[in-house]
Amino acid sequence: MKKYLIPTIILGLVAGGIFIRYQIVAPARAAALDLAAVNGLTVGKTTEAELLARSAFQTADLKCFEGVCMYSTVRENKLLNLLHLAPRTILSTTVMVRDGIVIQVYVFMTRKGLPPVMVAQTTKLPPGCTASPCVKRPFSADRFPRNISILFNGESEFRNRMPQMLEVACLSRLRGCNTYAELMPLAKELNLEPAAR
Repeated sequence: MKKYLIPTIILGLVAGGIFIRYQIVAPARAAALDLAAVNGLTVGKTTEAELLARSAFQTADLKCFEGVCMYSTVRENKLLNLLHLAPRTILSTTVMVRDGIVIQVYVFMTRKGLPPVMVAQTTKLPPGCTASPCVKRPFSADRFPRNISILFNGESEFRNRMPQMLEVACLSRLRGCNTYAELMPLAKELNLEPAAR
């Protein structure tokens, strides 16, 4: 009986290590698949049938209200945050559909201690946005922190660069990502580096 005890303990430790490793890397892997799923969607053109042809949307959370349906995913670094090895980091995607056509695509990333980042492809840019992409930063005088918004329309090349917009590895990295340069590979290109301070 004793001769089986040590191999059983070793096997249990190895299995436990593999399980923990999986729990740490799983959010980043899932988030990468989510960004790949929203990549290349075009607001005003992509149909709901084309959307559902992508396997990620067949299992996405679906909510419909007053003719608008939202397909959503949420990924979080639960284990690293629970063990206090990284600040809470969440990446979510939402695709809105009306009358069988995609009308908006949102990607939202939040990391405790930094204003959240929202990347949105929309049919109509808000007032004050003259370029696509349009970057809106939070004002330093704001009493409550607001998100950094990166907005663009269906003609922008950014709709094909969703996997490069946000660094999904932040969800599985010890200590997480602490600056916008780490959180957003495109921070320099979008002139967001000053906002990271």
